[in-house]
Amino acid sequence: MTGGKLEVLRVTRPTIALHGGAGSWDVDESTRIKVEGFLRDLARETLDLLDRDYSALDAVEYAVSKLEDSGLFNAGYGSSLNIEGVAQMDAGIMNGVDMRAGAVAIVERVRNPVKLARMVMENTDHVLIGGLGADLLARIFGLENRVINVDVVKRYKEMISRNPPHKRNNTLVKRLGLTIGDTVGAVAIDKKGGLAAATSTGGIWLKMIGRIGDSPIPGAGFYADRSIGCSATGIGETIMTISLCRSIGLHYRYLRDIAKAIEESFRELEDIFGINTAGVIVLTSDENYTSYYNTKGMARAVFSKNMREPIARI
Repeated sequence: MTGGKLEVLRVTRPTIALHGGAGSWDVDESTRIKVEGFLRDLARETLDLLDRDYSALDAVEYAVSKLEDSGLFNAGYGSSLNIEGVAQMDAGIMNGVDMRAGAVAIVERVRNPVKLARMVMENTDHVLIGGLGADLLARIFGLENRVINVDVVKRYKEMISRNPPHKRNNTLVKRLGLTIGDTVGAVAIDKKGGLAAATSTGGIWLKMIGRIGDSPIPGAGFYADRSIGCSATGIGETIMTISLCRSIGLHYRYLRDIAKAIEESFRELEDIFGINTAGVIVLTSDENYTSYYNTKGMARAVFSKNMREPIARI
């Protein structure tokens, strides 16, 4: 394999897999227990919904919205702040059955960007809407407004006081790029074999105003078709450059081996951009779960009909 850690697990549909971002995950033991416990409980809740005939699309929307609300991860309530101290969030969702997708970028006002992304998919003629237009849609659709996270604001003020990060190649920005974890995501396969994927993020800490990463780009930060569902996490500029999730899907189509498909896609990414760059969770139509990350850690969980308890790790 390439420079990271691969996990492969045989599952039975329905199955839900979650992630809370790839990164260093240098946290104390109490935080580790809290994060893993949250992921484990959420995986259990979401599988119960799938057992009650929720579609894969419903399941990933539910799971990612709960990850956004938790404040534990860099998405929704816990989103990182840009240079000016504003949360500008991205999210995307895709249904593998018909390959419809919806996404939003640089939204500031909505509580759950993943819900807005689904609204874009189901209620507009578009795939990706950004900025003020997306926030306006959230108001039209009656979605809840985002509540400011005072702990995140406090962290921002501490960062900005040490080293104003406006210049290119700033060492502080690089160091913060993959600290604890960035991005949340989910992939699911339902009772009928339908696949779906969703991803949401606050983006890189202290990013430039208007910066958009991979999370709202179909085929990059998220992707689903009739063969795979994939959610990616990491440095968005690297992930979208090679369309990571779509790359995995295309390799899988011809290799018919998901581990080899991930290996081939990450070989290209790592040859160009190196390690400490990305991670993915993937479910396939032939009922395999696979995760891979080339960072120190990746918060993740999986729960399947053939498992007694969810598996959750950092």
